[in-house]
Amino acid sequence: MRSIGRVSRGLFRGPRARKVERLAGRLHDAWRAGRRLPGGGYEPQIRTTADRAWVRRHGADRVDIANTGYRDLPADWQQENRESAIVAVRLVTEGRRRGADLSGEEFMESASHAVHEAWLVRNGRRASPEQRLPYRLLPEAEKEKDRLVVRLALELWS
Repeated sequence: MRSIGRVSRGLFRGPRARKVERLAGRLHDAWRAGRRLPGGGYEPQIRTTADRAWVRRHGADRVDIANTGYRDLPADWQQENRESAIVAVRLVTEGRRRGADLSGEEFMESASHAVHEAWLVRNGRRASPEQRLPYRLLPEAEKEKDRLVVRLALELWS
């Protein structure tokens, strides 16, 4: 895991890479928002990490991912947000390059479909049966998760 953190930090230095990291952080914040507690903070979500460098720095292999900002998460818990961000930034970049109507429903649904398909490749084995459905058959609440990734990516260019 330590090498993943080093490699990923080395890769994320250009303008596109900075967009990926910003989007990954926003995706984490959007997920946390649904866990916000009335008195402040977030409903805890304790997870184990395999990031040895993070474990060494914190003296534990458990992290409350809900009450930890994206930049302070272990590398393995940053990874899923980063992977979604890479896909979305690529889709928006390509859409801009070919002159697509990025504000239109056609782009939103096409890009959201691609975000879902990429997520399935990474997470299909652990996904619920409902999440394994093709994008067109997903319940609206599941489609909205993919649309949010695209929407937040589009905001990086506005």
